[in-house]
Amino acid sequence: MIYHITLSSNTNCKLLTVVILLQFLPLFTINAQGIASSEKKEIPHKPAVKQKTAAEKLATSLFCFDPVNDKANYSITLCADLPDNENPAKVHVKSETGHVFIILSKWKEKDTVNSVFGFYPRRPASSLIFKNVRSEILSNDNREYNVSLTKILDEDNFRQVIKTAVELANKKYNINKYNCYDYAIEIFNSIAGLNKLPFHHIRFPFIFGKGGSPCGLYADLKEMKSNGSAWAPFIQFGSFKAPQSAR
Repeated sequence: MIYHITLSSNTNCKLLTVVILLQFLPLFTINAQGIASSEKKEIPHKPAVKQKTAAEKLATSLFCFDPVNDKANYSITLCADLPDNENPAKVHVKSETGHVFIILSKWKEKDTVNSVFGFYPRRPASSLIFKNVRSEILSNDNREYNVSLTKILDEDNFRQVIKTAVELANKKYNINKYNCYDYAIEIFNSIAGLNKLPFHHIRFPFIFGKGGSPCGLYADLKEMKSNGSAWAPFIQFGSFKAPQSAR
């Protein structure tokens, strides 16, 4: 609404007009704010998405083997990748500590399905500072390795391996007491029967103390191969490459 006030055309008239406009200005301001606020659109609240645990992710990836029955063949392979291929006793080369991991396989005639995975700290740097840190399972597709031990499984033992691998994925990573070496050997030992593999923790460099290492596994498998243990025919040394996991 516009108000016209007519007074003498002098300075007082102009001042009066300004005073009247100032009195009505708050009304226009309030109205404008109301319109602006009514035009604001509410942003819907998105519920937080729960992150899957390492065990849940592994369980999902191992669905590639379904169905598990007596119409297929199965195996587990325990693999060790040394830090220094020329020196199996060398535990650490620069930032490389080597790795121990698992290959699970299912095959029927010419069709083969593989899953290649290992146990890691979710944040590697934190594992050097804190004792127990959150773990994760990562793919080790196409990774090189230097020694392996393979066991053929029936469907019941293969189910047991899958169950154990998923359950152990819930464990915290500890560079000294429970790293990739401990995880992989514990899975293998779940179906090893009376011939379980030993746990051989060796001295790490610097201040890290003792822990599981692919160098320890290499030494144990070399001894088993030479002394004619029950595992000897299934142990291989050389330069190998892991297969690709099923997607």
